[in-house]
Amino acid sequence: MAKSSMRKSEQFEFYFQELGNKENKFFDSMKDVYMMAMAIGFKYGKSISFTKSAGEDIALRYFNDDDRKIMDLLVLTITDQIDILLLDDEYQDKKLKLLEEYANGGMSVMVESFCKPVIDISEFYKFVESFEGNSEVSQKTDIVGFLKGAIDSI
Repeated sequence: MAKSSMRKSEQFEFYFQELGNKENKFFDSMKDVYMMAMAIGFKYGKSISFTKSAGEDIALRYFNDDDRKIMDLLVLTITDQIDILLLDDEYQDKKLKLLEEYANGGMSVMVESFCKPVIDISEFYKFVESFEGNSEVSQKTDIVGFLKGAIDSI
């Protein structure tokens, strides 16, 4: 049976709680913290595996269609293999593990950027503003080659 939730590293559980589950939280939900962490991990190319998780896992039912599309785009871009999107349990588990590792890497960047020594809203705003106008995103320009590679990987 495929996984039905996303794990959070024990190392960053405190920050997940502070950013998404406290009275003065920065995000609407823990799921939103997770999505931001995944995006930051991807942006920085930072993936950190972990064995110890903590707190409640985030059930996949909390991720809406837009979240799932972003997750699919991330794993497709990272692996360059379209079969990672198959609904087979094995592929789904690989996909979720990969996303967990990027979320963990993203949390490490977020913690260093605006959570130490204490979580600072002004540092958070500076962190977010640092991405404005920054379009150094690598784009696949050869869509035919990309699709051919994806089909060949099946």
